[in-house]
Amino acid sequence: MHRRKWLLFGLILLFSVIVVAGCGGNNDEEQPDPNPQNGNNQGEALDINALTAQWADSSHSNILLSPAQRDNCVVCHDGGAFAMNQTEIAELERDFFISIDCRACHTGQGVELMEAGTVTLPTAENVDGGLGALCMSCHNSRKVPNIDDEGRSAPHYSSQADIASGTGGIRIEGFEYGNTSAHVNIDDTCIGCHMMETEEGFASHTFKVDSIEDACSQCHQDITDANLEAGGDYDGDGNTEGFQTEVEGLLALLSETIATELDGGTFESGQGAVIFKDASGTEMDEVPNELYQAGYNHLLVSNDGSLGIHNPTLTVQLLQQSYKALTGEDVPGAEMK
Repeated sequence: MHRRKWLLFGLILLFSVIVVAGCGGNNDEEQPDPNPQNGNNQGEALDINALTAQWADSSHSNILLSPAQRDNCVVCHDGGAFAMNQTEIAELERDFFISIDCRACHTGQGVELMEAGTVTLPTAENVDGGLGALCMSCHNSRKVPNIDDEGRSAPHYSSQADIASGTGGIRIEGFEYGNTSAHVNIDDTCIGCHMMETEEGFASHTFKVDSIEDACSQCHQDITDANLEAGGDYDGDGNTEGFQTEVEGLLALLSETIATELDGGTFESGQGAVIFKDASGTEMDEVPNELYQAGYNHLLVSNDGSLGIHNPTLTVQLLQQSYKALTGEDVPGAEMK
């Protein structure tokens, strides 16, 4: 088993060299740019070992076998299936699964999405994502959020596109939700911040925001911490704190309020649904729509992972309005957005 793991890694590494350097022989087809942010580096020597080391240490290098072994899930959890846009296990011409490797982004569907610059999400059609349309195609909620959904579907675990595009969440009728346009309209969306150019001259393949200063200083001068002071006390605790701290406070408040409405019960995501349990741990067959809305939006913001940075305005509004729908009141002591 250990030997097979290293064999697969060797094959992936070999493939990445082929993608970046190009094949010899009669292959005259132009190879995808390994550094989509900086076309000026094309043709220059690239430290492939540094690039693949970053990728190998990222979450994309770890294959999640459970979803990869299921129809419809395989297309986003297997690099080869994604490149070929294969949604069924039977379409694979191999008996093993591959992580999100070089081919996923730099061949087939990955290249098509980056060239198109737009992607259709469950929540909106033809969303302008630039190069980040590639990321958005998988990092979304998978289903259209609907308060009348009898199955009580949950947002997927990595549903950043719903927040970043300003299109997600279960919303209150009659309330006009907004977006932080400076964040929503960042050039190339996800890639604009998560794949900044490294000192070696290629786009970072950690897929993290490696440098807050580099990613955010164009608008936020002298920034050293993403948790900048918020524009108000959004969670109503009596203090105006860092924005991410305010979002953490709102998440905690909403979670406590849901538990109160359930008389000590809990909620969680499982099998693609929002599951509510009573105080004894028994799953509840029915809950009011307002509880489902609150649970869904809590999970959506939590799963986004940025604590509101992807879209500050929408994040705060989704949480505050979910609280209001559940209790009939504004968040006590808070500045409502």
